[in-house]
Amino acid sequence: MYARMIVRDFRRNRTVTLILVLLMMLSVVLATASAGTLVRLVGASSSLMTQADAPHVAQLHAGPYDQEQVDAWATGRPEVAHHQSMLLLGIGGADLFFDGVAQTDNIQQNSLVVPNTERDLLLDLDNAPITEVEPGTIVLPVIYQVEAGLEVGDPVKITAPDGYATELTIGAFARDSIMNPAVTSSKRLAVSATDLEEVRAHTGEIEQLIEFWLHDPASQSAAFQKAYQDSGMPAAGQMVDAAAFRMFTMVGDGMVAAVVILVAVLLLVVGMLCLRFSFLTAAEQDYREIGVLKAIGVPGRSVKRIYLTKYALLAGIATVLGLPAGLALTPVLTRNITRYMGSVPSVWNWVAPVLAALAALTLLVLFVLVLLRRFDKISAVAALSAGTAGRRPRTGMRLHRSRMPVQFRLGLMDVVGRWPTYLLLFLVFAVSTFIIIVPISSAATASAPGFINYMGTGRVDVRIDLRHATPSSAEHFERLVDQLETDPDVTALAPMVTTRNDTLDKDGNTASLYVENGDHTLLPLTYAEGRAPVDGTEIALSLLAMNQTGRQVGDTLPVRVGTQTRDLSVVGSYQDITNGGKTAKSVLPTGEDDVMWYMAGVELAPGTDAGDMASAYAAEFAPATVADIEQWRVQTLGPIAEQITITAVVAAVVALALAALMTALFVRMLLARDAGQIAVQRAVGADDPGLRRQYLTRVLLVLLLGVIVGTVAANTLGQGLFNLMFEGMFGGFESVGQGTSRIDFAVDPLLTYLALPAALLATVALSTSASSRSISEARISTLTTE
Repeated sequence: MYARMIVRDFRRNRTVTLILVLLMMLSVVLATASAGTLVRLVGASSSLMTQADAPHVAQLHAGPYDQEQVDAWATGRPEVAHHQSMLLLGIGGADLFFDGVAQTDNIQQNSLVVPNTERDLLLDLDNAPITEVEPGTIVLPVIYQVEAGLEVGDPVKITAPDGYATELTIGAFARDSIMNPAVTSSKRLAVSATDLEEVRAHTGEIEQLIEFWLHDPASQSAAFQKAYQDSGMPAAGQMVDAAAFRMFTMVGDGMVAAVVILVAVLLLVVGMLCLRFSFLTAAEQDYREIGVLKAIGVPGRSVKRIYLTKYALLAGIATVLGLPAGLALTPVLTRNITRYMGSVPSVWNWVAPVLAALAALTLLVLFVLVLLRRFDKISAVAALSAGTAGRRPRTGMRLHRSRMPVQFRLGLMDVVGRWPTYLLLFLVFAVSTFIIIVPISSAATASAPGFINYMGTGRVDVRIDLRHATPSSAEHFERLVDQLETDPDVTALAPMVTTRNDTLDKDGNTASLYVENGDHTLLPLTYAEGRAPVDGTEIALSLLAMNQTGRQVGDTLPVRVGTQTRDLSVVGSYQDITNGGKTAKSVLPTGEDDVMWYMAGVELAPGTDAGDMASAYAAEFAPATVADIEQWRVQTLGPIAEQITITAVVAAVVALALAALMTALFVRMLLARDAGQIAVQRAVGADDPGLRRQYLTRVLLVLLLGVIVGTVAANTLGQGLFNLMFEGMFGGFESVGQGTSRIDFAVDPLLTYLALPAALLATVALSTSASSRSISEARISTLTTE
């Protein structure tokens, strides 16, 4: 009997049933895809680090180097399980040619290396170790295959100022566990030992990568890093730990996963709301039948079982259809993960999506069980006497003496009078707007030229960086600054010297801080709070450094300067996601022992080509690294922005489909509820196009309110979620919610406030028009008099 009743109900409401299944299926698709994306990201990142045996702590050093000194120190440290050093031979962009193209515009610091044979391995595209390179060939990072379109067999030419030139052939591409993504500014190019020594005899800047493996990195890493920095060991460069390596490998795809998960959660919530609306509508239509069943002695639990079976069956069908669709979508979202980190065969690649789909199914069924509790309050007498679950609310608005068109006025009156009914549709439209705007605004923000201000850099056209490698580095930087000051194409110049100074974190422990010293008023960046420091008694901290030290603007911070400890006033805070994000700006003395690197920000005269000037400066100021700041932004953040854009497009399509399906479901059910009223209006002369306009008016009024609320929420709550994502990626989970990221959305008004609402309007209008065609089927003769 139950089966016949359910089948008859499905046949009677084919369209509504189909729409409800599609809505639930969308929830399952994104839940499955988000789980698949996340598990592949975590698995591929962990596998890459494990297979390559990445170091737990790595120190870059440019300058004089004594291997025996490092060996003796490491041997005396009980926490060190293994250590090694790798020679990096830096090749300037003007001397490096990929397939005939000079790499002067390449912001990456490319270095030739001989691949390791035991630890910190380079992996080929099958994730097999590359321990040897044939003479005459070179192995490039995979980023150059993905972003530059290079292929195996293409030539790589290296030249030198003395006229030396050699040409190598690309033999393979490699994945690098510590320098893989674009956001890391260094890349390792593997060659044979013979080729490296030959090139080294003519050109190149030598650096050392000093690597350590610890017995218990989770508990020993922080103390070990501090001990190394205090020991006087070679440290003319950045120190990075395993946590930073994982963050670098996951940053771009992590943002994609976060966006997909957000959309999946919102969609599941909307799916449950739609299920509630469908359930209540069906219960209202069946109110009298429920009363009859109870009157003839059918137990309440049996009545509930009918509805539970029906909606559980629909949820099951949605899960069965949504699971393979989600599995098919996952490769699209994880394309970059596969290219950069490889595909890791794992049972979890299948188990996690299946569990996500089952979790969505379980939530939907449990939600139906909660809704079924309403049946306990229905009595047979009340149901048989009423014949309906409720009455239409009244409104104080009247039709007579209104200058509005009749159908528009009727639509407005219905929305005002039955606003609880339209609340669900309003929420769906608001969520759909949110789902569309947040991912697209995230992609636009990462692509915007102004995003450079959130990387600790002011408004400059060209950035010049020079490592403090030798005592002559300071003299070289002074000559560089002198030449720039007399250059007629330069309108403003901000030379900076970065030192590493000790301070105290919020727990009272000693912590190192990279402090950029110079005149910060020349080419200022955007401060989240406060202002730039103007003398050696003031300091501005990055938001992550503020969180690390537990300070706020107006507090004082003890900073070690030479042999003294100064209490500096914190006068400003700013966003920075470079150099670990924990940086500062001040005007401190820059003793040679504390200097890490030099930087000059250059503003060019209007009309000057920044790319051409960067190329000229690169040749003139070698070995300094010179970058057109816009090119630097594109190369660093471009791949991330591209991935978010793909996700944003998928999210927009899903949101439009959600709005269309929900509109169709809502209008269908509304027409079923209003069948009597429609028949009466048609009987007294109302035409079908006018009645359709009435329902279109209702839906579009709700859409207008939903778009407004969704847009406001996207630019407030959505922006907050975007910053929480950055806080977690760059500062770790302990930084989430601490205000360590304050990035403003770069909103395109035409896209956000015109194009996207117009697309939503067109989708909803078409769906409403298509769904309201059944109005012509309502006739007064079909009504049953109660």
